[in-house]
Amino acid sequence: MAKRKLKVAFVKAFEERRKNLSDTYYNAIVDELNRVINSANCHTSSWIPGRNWKGTVYESIWHACNRNDKVAAMFYGQILNKVMIERSDAWVCGKFPHARGMTYFKPQHYTA
Repeated sequence: MAKRKLKVAFVKAFEERRKNLSDTYYNAIVDELNRVINSANCHTSSWIPGRNWKGTVYESIWHACNRNDKVAAMFYGQILNKVMIERSDAWVCGKFPHARGMTYFKPQHYTA
């Protein structure tokens, strides 16, 4: 049986990056991620925001990370992971060769 995750990886780095992102932007990102997550039973992290974040809710992550693409991608992944951890429904995640990042999916036979 899989072990339930209770906090994001590299929590200190997450907290430091989070200080650079206002609550307004952070909450907008969380709301958008939950909207996307609710739309299907499988999501690959790198596919959600797409390659070009300009003009999207995710652009604020890039600015919060001093416009560093690599750091912004990692912080985005941490935000998504935190959103998934805090949801009341069950999700499983793993890395697969089809994409960069983490793929999240609902287990077929989950019972609480």
